[in-house]
Amino acid sequence: MRPEPRNVAAAGGVLWRPAADGVEVAAIWRPSVGNWSLPKGKLEADEPLLIAACREVEEETGVPPIPQAWLCSARYVLPNSDGDVHKSVDFWSMRTDKPEAGFSANEEIGERRWLPLDQAVEKLDRPRDQQALRSFAELPTITSTLIVAAPAEMDQDDRRPMVTAPLSEAGQRQAVRLAGLVSLYQPDRAYSASARAVVQTVEPVASAAGLNLLGDGIFDAEAHERNPERSTQRLRQFATTPGCAVIGAEESTIADSIAILSDEDGVAVSDVSTRQGQAWVLSFHDSTLVAVERL
Repeated sequence: MRPEPRNVAAAGGVLWRPAADGVEVAAIWRPSVGNWSLPKGKLEADEPLLIAACREVEEETGVPPIPQAWLCSARYVLPNSDGDVHKSVDFWSMRTDKPEAGFSANEEIGERRWLPLDQAVEKLDRPRDQQALRSFAELPTITSTLIVAAPAEMDQDDRRPMVTAPLSEAGQRQAVRLAGLVSLYQPDRAYSASARAVVQTVEPVASAAGLNLLGDGIFDAEAHERNPERSTQRLRQFATTPGCAVIGAEESTIADSIAILSDEDGVAVSDVSTRQGQAWVLSFHDSTLVAVERL
């Protein structure tokens, strides 16, 4: 009987830095297989894809990455005598503010090299790397990232009005987990609508990044219902400042804003519905939306 195929998940990134005539991407030499590739590796037990991608990129290049936009999921099959291995690798575009960080060669990784994008396309000839590099090349340069987060689970036994209802214990745990993911993006600004649950959801994010959490009533549900365009305009305004901003808002405000932005800028988003505790990553080139993903 033929053995059952095994599924293996991995993650990595197209790590880039500015260059005089464009960008350069990080490539690594793997002595055991004798080829150049993008940094990537297998997930640890119960590890989220994005956390694995950032960990593997830093381990293999020595450079601390800052994720930007998800690029693709490359899938392929590795024949094996004890059953084929079905492998998937999710790639993100990643920038860094420490491109000259030190590198130490080992048995697995023999060299790190920064290559112009066109040279990387020639040198990294594995189909999965080619797929990630094509996705990266098609994406406009990302100049800013906005993370918009919906309030985590609220205390259903609390009878106060929605605007003053706190998070449940499960919701508080959700907020802490969210902070762990958002911290990868190294946010430099944090804003929140007025509702207590929204504030409590974004507070751990701001605290982890050492930021003051600022209120912004434009993202309040009532203000948004009166004029949905204002939330979108505020997001575009935030996007003109390079870096990463975190914004807490209620579910309907987030869904409407993403729908408007994606429609105006021609970014395909099949489903903008937003549940409690969900967050979105919005990638911008100047004030133009270029990519959207659920965090």
